[in-house]
Amino acid sequence: MNSALPQRVPMSDNEVLPPPPHFLRGFIRLTKPYWSEPGLWRPRILVGILLLVVCAQVALALRLNLWSADLFNALERRSTEHAFAQIGIFALIVMGTMAVNTAHLYTRRLLDIDWRRWLTTRVVHNWMNEARHYQAGLIQGDHANPDGRIAEDVRICTEGAIDLASSLFSCILMLVTFVGILWSLSGVVSVLGVNIPGHLVLLAMLYAGIGTTVAFVLGRPLVRATNTRQTREADFRLSLVQALGAAEPIALARGEPIARQHIGSHFEDIAPVWRDQSNFLARLVAFSSGYTTLAAVFPILVGTPRFLSGALTLGGLMQSAQAFQQVTSALSWPVDNLPRLAEWRASVERVLALDDAVATVTIEAARTGATAINLDREGIAWLGVRDLWIAAPDGTAMIADLSMQVAQGERVLVDGDHDAAAALFRVVAGIWPWGRGHVDLPGDDHMIAVGRRPYLSEGSLRQVLLADAPDADLIAVLDKVGLSHLAERLDHEADWDLMLNGADLQRLSFARVLLFKPNWVVLGNATDALDPASADTMLQLLVEALPDAGMFLIGSHPGSAEIFTRRLSLERAADGEVLLHEVHARRAAAHTPRARRASIVDWLRQGFGN
Repeated sequence: MNSALPQRVPMSDNEVLPPPPHFLRGFIRLTKPYWSEPGLWRPRILVGILLLVVCAQVALALRLNLWSADLFNALERRSTEHAFAQIGIFALIVMGTMAVNTAHLYTRRLLDIDWRRWLTTRVVHNWMNEARHYQAGLIQGDHANPDGRIAEDVRICTEGAIDLASSLFSCILMLVTFVGILWSLSGVVSVLGVNIPGHLVLLAMLYAGIGTTVAFVLGRPLVRATNTRQTREADFRLSLVQALGAAEPIALARGEPIARQHIGSHFEDIAPVWRDQSNFLARLVAFSSGYTTLAAVFPILVGTPRFLSGALTLGGLMQSAQAFQQVTSALSWPVDNLPRLAEWRASVERVLALDDAVATVTIEAARTGATAINLDREGIAWLGVRDLWIAAPDGTAMIADLSMQVAQGERVLVDGDHDAAAALFRVVAGIWPWGRGHVDLPGDDHMIAVGRRPYLSEGSLRQVLLADAPDADLIAVLDKVGLSHLAERLDHEADWDLMLNGADLQRLSFARVLLFKPNWVVLGNATDALDPASADTMLQLLVEALPDAGMFLIGSHPGSAEIFTRRLSLERAADGEVLLHEVHARRAAAHTPRARRASIVDWLRQGFGN
């Protein structure tokens, strides 16, 4: 039940949506205000602190590299004094690393939750605003399951972006820092009479390149197998959800064996892809273990001849080995983060798809003029429609050229085609934007729209009734609508939407109307869950309590039509007639998969073969 109808912001009749942007440009467009809006200093301060902490981490890694040279040089000279001094320095490095890593974790998580809070608030505000959440669910496109997109994908969008950016910045600093050290420690070696400076840098790039290529070859099938496994896992969870939703029918039909078989078959579908994933993962882990172990020893083996010849100290040898590891690690960032990049991109695209759907219905709902449904609220003394054409969400006609008025004190029943009646109710309620014509409405404070099921917010029954009336009035109203058994539970908090059956929910809707006492009542299938006698009783209660109110019941009514002063039967317009050409073309474009250029991330994440 809506006590206040949505308002519209005028827009041009011919305004069209821009084409969907590339996912990165779309992500920047979606999140840019968080970083650029005046007065939002918190994210900039947190980013500044995070960058400083990353710089401190790199500085400590550099100090540890220099420390290893000093320690092994002291050991080579058998200098006890210098060796013990290095132990003290190492203790300071360890404490500094602990402090900096803790600061990095804490700062990053503060930024994670702050950005996620901002983006969640923005997406929820746009989605849960002026019936956009309802309208977006009626149009075609890849934006289903908005709950998962808001709860999970928004989190991955923000956390993934911060993690990837932070680690990339760290790797770039590591690379710039340790390439210079590795170059200076490499010296010049002669190969076939050719002097080669910085040979360790070249070997590090070659080593990282070979390792990246092999990991890529082994990792691509793993990504494919992981995606397949996630799909099978989702199918298994869906079978459990379906079984839970059909609990009563399954129990009545004694269908537990079939349900168990259905659930078990979905679980068994997981086993083959689990095995494939395990095989690919074992190969990758075997290679990674050897690659990581060899990275620590390889530069020592390469530098041993220079150490034995006296051209390199023991400290220099160990320092070069450590710098070699840092360089190869930094160069391996793209492949190391490939799964994270793929997951992040998928989540960004899912959030953008929802945002685009909301933007689409926002544009369509904001249309005004001759090609739009215009809600006129001038405080008039009637409720009606003029020259109204109603379209389905795909732009095809449902109702053609309808005009009618309901005066105060009148009770009008509009039935006929179910879909057409439902669309008319939603137009009058202000949540159906597809069509053209005029809807004359009284002020929002004088009208209530009551649908088939009421919206019950969490809280006590008193809060659910949405009234500040005395207990005596609440109890009296509950008794009138046949809910006297709830009178003692006014302050009891529960999930009333689950506790009450469909008939009791509709009785509760009428209790709200009696408490609110509006001048106009628009009902949409608001009595279809009641038996005929109860349905007539509910309407008679409104007539007695609100004799001067205008009543507009649109849809089916199981009771008698004698209580109504007029009756109109709707017929649906001819199938396939396009009423809104721009909307129809937009739906056709959304239904057709868009071809897009294959990015490097898309190419990398694809598996070999079929």
